[in-house]
Formats: sequence, structure tokens, C-alpha cells
Amino acid sequence: MYYPKSQIKLNLYTNGGEFILSTTGEIYKGDYYKTSSEKLYTGKTPLDKPNILLLKLLDDPNEEFTGAGIRKDMPITFDFPYNQSPQNIRFIPIFNPTLPTQKDLNLGQFNRYFCKKTNELKYLEIDKETYDQLKAKDPKIAWDLYEPASILWIINGDQEDTFNANKFSVFKIEQNQRWYGFSQYFRENYLKYYESGYGGGTL
Repeated sequence: MYYPKSQIKLNLYTNGGEFILSTTGEIYKGDYYKTSSEKLYTGKTPLDKPNILLLKLLDDPNEEFTGAGIRKDMPITFDFPYNQSPQNIRFIPIFNPTLPTQKDLNLGQFNRYFCKKTNELKYLEIDKETYDQLKAKDPKIAWDLYEPASILWIINGDQEDTFNANKFSVFKIEQNQRWYGFSQYFRENYLKYYESGYGGGTL
């Protein structure tokens, strides 16, 4: 693909942590260039093959997704340059917590689902469908890059007992699965969804 020099910025470089490869979802480190349409490709120039489309990672999880960027832990969705096939693209988990239903509130408990990146101490709350896909090693999702876990979360009963029960469940996963720092993800908010349903924190 030809671009006039006035329409591209050449010889750019990233140390990693900014972009992922659109073909695999892997973090990219190396040379890249930028077109006038804000698209990023690997290589110092368009002649430096292969020119793989890069997607930018946005640090703010509340930042709105645009065509030039993708939030960390969003699914990989994009158009495919050249001869790359969408059949080879897998999705990665996104933050999508399961909320208790009225039936759950009546029962006083429900399941919450989480995952951890296999090579990093990064945690994310997910929904049951994503959890099931990771457990089943569904080829449509990057199951080899994330470890799933579920917690039976208490939302009714004695307040102190509820707090301690949920805290124990979290620390049990942290210890048994070696998810170091997992408890810090909760910020001591072990009464989330307690009784009133949707108060008590932002996790």
C-alpha cells in the first residue's frame, strides 16, 4: 500500500505496553509508523514488512473506545488488513461483572466470576459466559492467556459474618491458586451487594 510521505509518520518506536498486534492480541514492542487516518502499522515504513495493524491500549478503563484505540481487556474486534483471516482471531475477556438477580437476593448468595492473566498479576471480573468459555478452553477465546475462578458471594445474613465469609473465599483463591494480590482487587469491599443490592462500592 502506497502512502505519500506527507501522510505518514515514519520510524516511530514503542517500548511495549502501548499497542497490541491485531492478529494475535499480543503486546507489541518495536518499530511502527502512523498514517494520516490515525492507523498504526508495524515496521519503520510501509516497505518494512510485514505491516500489521496495531491497536492502541487505553490506560483509563472508563475512556471511550474509538477506532484508533482499544481498552485493556476489551475483545479484539477490528477490520482485517491484507490477507489476514478473522477465523484466526480470538477474543480476550472484558470487565463484565455478574449482578445478583432478585432470586439471588432472596437466596442471599450468588456466584461472581474472575480471571487472571497467566503471566501477570492482573485481575478482572467477568460474566458467567466468559468464565465457562475459559474453563472449557473454547477456541473462540484466549483461554491459554487467562485463568478463571468463581466465588460464592454472600449478600445476606449477619453483616460481620458475611464480610468474613466473602473475605475468606477471596483469600482462599489467592492462596490455593497463587493469585498473589487478588485480595487487593476488592479493596476490603467484602460487603458489596449486601442486602440492599447495589450499594457498597465500585468494584
